[in-house]
Amino acid sequence: MNKVFFIRWEQPPTPQDLQVVATRFREAYEAYRQQLCVVITTGAKARVPNGDERKGLFKLLEDHRKYICELHLLMEGNELQHNLQRIIASAQLIVTRIYDNNYARLHKSAEGIAPFLTSKMKVDGNRIINDARLLGLVS
Repeated sequence: MNKVFFIRWEQPPTPQDLQVVATRFREAYEAYRQQLCVVITTGAKARVPNGDERKGLFKLLEDHRKYICELHLLMEGNELQHNLQRIIASAQLIVTRIYDNNYARLHKSAEGIAPFLTSKMKVDGNRIINDARLLGLVS
């Protein structure tokens, strides 16, 4: 959607899911001939990924960084569990060296992503987020 690549997982991704995403990253990059803004959303009811699932996801992000200009991780939910997940995800981003204020950001709500899309991609970030909401990609 306007050089913004959305992924929504209601449960942690399987190795097959990650392979499909890797292929689509490459295809989208080749189609637009420029890096993409990527928004990955985990639903409020998603369980915490186990160690292998986390490794797979972060390996995908490391291996495909050349296709991504900005990465936005949206972890939906307001309960203590979700707040702890956000802390764990932040730590994992730092440990895997993916974290960089100019590259990867963690969000609690989709509205926080819109200004970054506007700034980086020169599009109406609010419209992109509203369209994504209509498609069920963000809440």
